[in-house]
Amino acid sequence: MSISIAYQRQTAEAFVKTKILISIVVVGVAATVWQVRPVAETVQRTPAALPIRVAEVSKEPLVESRVFTGTTRPVNRAVVRSQIAGRVAKLPAFLGQQVKQGDLLLELYNPEAAPAVLIAERQWRQAQSQQGQRQRDYDRLQALVKKGTASKQEHEQARTALETANDAMLGAESEYHRAQQLDAERLIRAPFDGVVTAIDTDIGEVVSPGQHLIRVADPGQVELELVVSQDIADSLQIADAVNVTLPLSGDAQRKAVVAEISPFRERRALPTIVLRFPSGDVRPGIAASAHFHYEQGEAYQVPVGALVSNGDGAILYRVDNDNKAWQVPVKVLDMQNQLVAIHGDLNSGDRVVVAGSHRLHNGALVSSQPDPKSDNQPEQ
Repeated sequence: MSISIAYQRQTAEAFVKTKILISIVVVGVAATVWQVRPVAETVQRTPAALPIRVAEVSKEPLVESRVFTGTTRPVNRAVVRSQIAGRVAKLPAFLGQQVKQGDLLLELYNPEAAPAVLIAERQWRQAQSQQGQRQRDYDRLQALVKKGTASKQEHEQARTALETANDAMLGAESEYHRAQQLDAERLIRAPFDGVVTAIDTDIGEVVSPGQHLIRVADPGQVELELVVSQDIADSLQIADAVNVTLPLSGDAQRKAVVAEISPFRERRALPTIVLRFPSGDVRPGIAASAHFHYEQGEAYQVPVGALVSNGDGAILYRVDNDNKAWQVPVKVLDMQNQLVAIHGDLNSGDRVVVAGSHRLHNGALVSSQPDPKSDNQPEQ
């Protein structure tokens, strides 16, 4: 009996101790939870800084680049036309022929040209004879007037007749030279040293005044005519050097010089320029591309990764002295040297985010990280 009572007493004491221990553990856990909650709330109220990379911006010249393509041509080129009507009697010229200035290219037959020269020459000789007779009459009367044996009226009549004869002789001489010139136009000659590039007629064909007959060009001097924008024309001056590539010659590079600028070629038409190649190793009739570079003010330049599309355009993030990122709307202008030229509310020296922008929002706390490229560079 006493053993049973002792056992019950021990069991009760153990139960009480267990409850006390459980109560102590519960109170400890509750205290721990109560202490941790404010810390967790504090961590949530202080967000971590987002890692980014920044770069300082500065204004750089905004250089526009344009390429215009055309076909080279000889500087000296001519379309030889007929000045008189006639039939092609001789055609010694042929395509590709090397000719010298004055060489005979073509001869026309005009049945009226040679007789007209003979008639004009005969009339001129007659006018010369009449003028000589009037001159002798005038000289004789002038001597008689001095002796008093001829009247002034006779002298005046002789002078008038002499002037008329002089005018008639000059007119006949002019007509003779004109007839000679027309007769000489039957012979079509090379206007300068060059190559026959086209023949637009054939033997036996009847041609009319102004008709194209033969084309001649000098391949020794080559030029390139281009229609360009007004900005390009305004940025150029005579004798400026321009880089030109020849696509059909393995993109060979050549230097050309501005020879002509025609900003007002036609009403409401784009201006034209003419480039000439001083080297002499460019052939006519091949494609050529001229490269132009000109400044259009200044702009900020940033990497492509700095820009973020926001639906209305593009923005970038500027980092202030408190390491907070703020959105700045920008206008994209052009790509230059793998950078984007922009305009925006920026100042030289501003720090802008160039990597990590996709995770940012207005006012985000940021932490600038070193550029991994710079870490890999060897020490000097």
